[in-house]
Amino acid sequence: MVDEIINEREQTKLKFLKKQSEKFLYLGEFKENIIIAVNKSDIEKNFIYDEVFEAMKRKDANLLKIRRDIKLEKIKVYIKEAENIKLRYTLVDDLSFRGDVGLVVVSKEELDNDDKDVILESKGKAFIEAGLSEGFAYAIGKKICPKHFKELEEKLPEYTNKFEKMNFFDRLFGKICIIDEFEEKERKK
Repeated sequence: MVDEIINEREQTKLKFLKKQSEKFLYLGEFKENIIIAVNKSDIEKNFIYDEVFEAMKRKDANLLKIRRDIKLEKIKVYIKEAENIKLRYTLVDDLSFRGDVGLVVVSKEELDNDDKDVILESKGKAFIEAGLSEGFAYAIGKKICPKHFKELEEKLPEYTNKFEKMNFFDRLFGKICIIDEFEEKERKK
């Protein structure tokens, strides 16, 4: 009986400590209130996440929190959208924040997401795992050269609808493939 009480106390204490440590990871919010989170490093790479815009438009979305140490030019697209849809937002900084989370969309109510990973996977990760250049992540929604489009069709066909193939006239008028530009910058580093 005494052992059961001690174990129950210890379990409660561990749960409390876990919840408190989560707050430092998710910019001062409990995980069960997080609709979606994005890593600071992904925001700084200028990846734009449609999933964040979708989460911000949810009825239960209450607040957008962004780390203050991210440059304004990298986050202004999210701030502008929050203002357009009249979602509260705040920039936060705290020395006790841990991890790489740079942005969270917070719900009014608790969500059943204890067993879910609320942090979005990096856009570049899917391309890299498929053996493609990370440059594809920067080119989403844009035209890419036929060479890269063919590469995408072979290695990651489910993403082809997120790109357009450059045509003869694009090349004629000097349009350069974003992926080629990215790879050139990477070679110069």
